[in-house]
Amino acid sequence: MSRKRTQPAPLASISRSNLEHVVGGRLAVSKGPDTGVVQGIKGLTEGVAALQQKFAADQAGQQQQMGQLMQQMQGRRG
Repeated sequence: MSRKRTQPAPLASISRSNLEHVVGGRLAVSKGPDTGVVQGIKGLTEGVAALQQKFAADQAGQQQQMGQLMQQMQGRRG
């Protein structure tokens, strides 16, 4: 089966007022980062920090339990 090629859409012209702010192919006006993205990243980093703290606390608790178990096992032998 052969595909029929379609012609590309014609290029739209850009007004001179829009071209006044163009430098090197990019818009020179910078709006800065999107506030929604910034807030999302802050929330994500806070969540990761909370998970890291919980993980560290869980690890410490497990190590303490393992130490107690080892002491109990040694006490039974002796």
